[in-house]
Amino acid sequence: MPRVRSNVVDRVKFTVAPLYNGWQVRDELRNRDWCVRLEDAVIAADTLAQALHALTGKPTGIVIDDGSGLQTECRRHG
Repeated sequence: MPRVRSNVVDRVKFTVAPLYNGWQVRDELRNRDWCVRLEDAVIAADTLAQALHALTGKPTGIVIDDGSGLQTECRRHG
């Protein structure tokens, strides 16, 4: 059988999840930001995702975790 090469680059995910009385924004390595409102946390995550994609060309995405284990991808770049 021939070997199949994959050029698929894993999408870097920025996760927004509830923490204390607000929302934590984190990437795959560390916590990045904390916001009181969900809308502000999504904006912060989107700014980080856009910047990383623009600088590196890596595809990025934003995932909202509602705290019950349900995760919803809401935005993508690249």
